[in-house]
Amino acid sequence: MNIQPTPADKFTFGLWTVGWQARDPFGDPTREALDPVHTVNELAARGAYGVTFHDDDLFPFGSDDATRQGHINRFKKALAATGMKVPMATTNLFSHPVFKDGALTSNDRDIRRFAIRKVMRNIDLAVD
Repeated sequence: MNIQPTPADKFTFGLWTVGWQARDPFGDPTREALDPVHTVNELAARGAYGVTFHDDDLFPFGSDDATRQGHINRFKKALAATGMKVPMATTNLFSHPVFKDGALTSNDRDIRRFAIRKVMRNIDLAVD
């Protein structure tokens, strides 16, 4: 019996689960962030099929277009090199303090509008 996973098993892992920084509501992270490209390479080496992520797992919150695209390009290059897939990508509308009263449900119209723009900016992240 082979207990080594293969891509055919379709195991996927969230960047936030593998790279959890041991952050809690009362303090700062206690671990360094892992580079998503390193994570893709390590998961692929262990037989993973794919990786899922929130936008803020891939590039820092509030990144300008050039910085954001640089992170995306590096990530896509690692995916292509390893054959890893992205079956799901989503927008983080909960971690940043700006969303403390909700994102799309905030009473503040400016926060709702910001959340909509953030989602719209990320719609194509999981599309090849």
